[in-house]
Amino acid sequence: MKKSIIILLSISIILVAAALGAGMYIYKNVLNINTIYKGVKIDGNSVENRTIDQALELIKEKKEPEIDEKYMNLLYGGKIYKIDLRQLGFSYEYDTAVKNAFQLGREGNFIKRLRDIRKIKAGVNIPLDSFYDEEKIENISKNISREINKDSVDAKIKLDKGKITVTDHIVGKKVSLDELVSIIEKNMYELRDIEIPVKDIEPQLTKEFLSRINGVIGEFSTSFKGSSAGRVENIRLSTQAISNKLILPGQEFSYNNTTGPRTQESGYKEANVIIGGELTPGLGGGVCQTSTTMYNALLLADLTILERSPHSIPASYVPYGQDAAVSYGYLDLKFRNDFDFPVYTYGKVVGNQVYIYIYGDTRAKNYQVKINPQIVETIPPKVEEIYDGKLSLGEKINVQKGRTGYKVNTYKTIIKDGKVMSKKQITTDHYRKKDYVYKIGPSIPVNSNN
Repeated sequence: MKKSIIILLSISIILVAAALGAGMYIYKNVLNINTIYKGVKIDGNSVENRTIDQALELIKEKKEPEIDEKYMNLLYGGKIYKIDLRQLGFSYEYDTAVKNAFQLGREGNFIKRLRDIRKIKAGVNIPLDSFYDEEKIENISKNISREINKDSVDAKIKLDKGKITVTDHIVGKKVSLDELVSIIEKNMYELRDIEIPVKDIEPQLTKEFLSRINGVIGEFSTSFKGSSAGRVENIRLSTQAISNKLILPGQEFSYNNTTGPRTQESGYKEANVIIGGELTPGLGGGVCQTSTTMYNALLLADLTILERSPHSIPASYVPYGQDAAVSYGYLDLKFRNDFDFPVYTYGKVVGNQVYIYIYGDTRAKNYQVKINPQIVETIPPKVEEIYDGKLSLGEKINVQKGRTGYKVNTYKTIIKDGKVMSKKQITTDHYRKKDYVYKIGPSIPVNSNN
């Protein structure tokens, strides 16, 4: 009996020892090795039985030359921009892939690990993720854009001796930067030849648009004969200031903003101006004749008048109701171009005349405008006499010259093909009268023959 117990105990000891030996062997030669288990691949490349460093070296040897050989072509206008993947900061997550490969079969308890290792032998492929540098892609895209981008250039209109010429416009180019960056990123793996997305930038003023200005649609002139040298110079300066101006559809024009303040620094001279119904020396006298001339040209061109004021006394160089007084910061002449074509102003001083022309599309503005002012009321001045005992007997002195006042309605008539299309009143003006004032001395006694 004792002998049987001893035999069983001996067998048990042997079995335990064998199990421990086998366990130690498995632990040392299977579970505790520093190499990747059999059956593991990275991106299709076997890394089994390799340490982390060895696997890293192998994968880099396989993939790095591939990166060096890969590129994409960006095309535009016959030019090819060859972009290497290296330029884009393209590479692979080598370390992550190798660490993931090494970690297979190394998680869980003894039994789980052995099961996992058996499964791995059947084959496991670890994907090799890639990455790129977004900043480098953006910088490359910006550099290409700088080469391709081109500002658009407006057409320009020129007027020489009444002849209109319009220069060619230039269509600009602009790379769609965000779209280009996106295309490059998406093409990183296909590496197709791709067209660079470029948009045409049309200028605001094309030759076709400006060429609608083909002739005069309104013109007017006034005489400044007998004016002082200062007044003539002011007319010349203000005419020059409003000349060669392009007014687009819907755009407004201000006479005061265009001519600027009437100052000595701007070259304006002293000449008579109307203040409170009286002619008084002041800077810029004469600019109202330019504004008046322009106002009448605008009316004949059928442009929309936004602001206009009459003088306090009638101007001598136009019919009553057709003047336009201006005073910087106070009275202005403004208009708006309500046509669907641009208009162009031109002014000149020749001899004793100032001329203002409005150019536009004579095919669209194919009718005539007539301006007809009518005096609806004449207001005679009164006579006021003030007694002055210091004057001689029967003496009479005029101390204030009078003038007649007027109320004027002005009408605009549209005529096409000889027929009146419309007629409407556009202004009502009131030029105030001014009474005569006399100082009178004592009356001369009347002789009597009683």
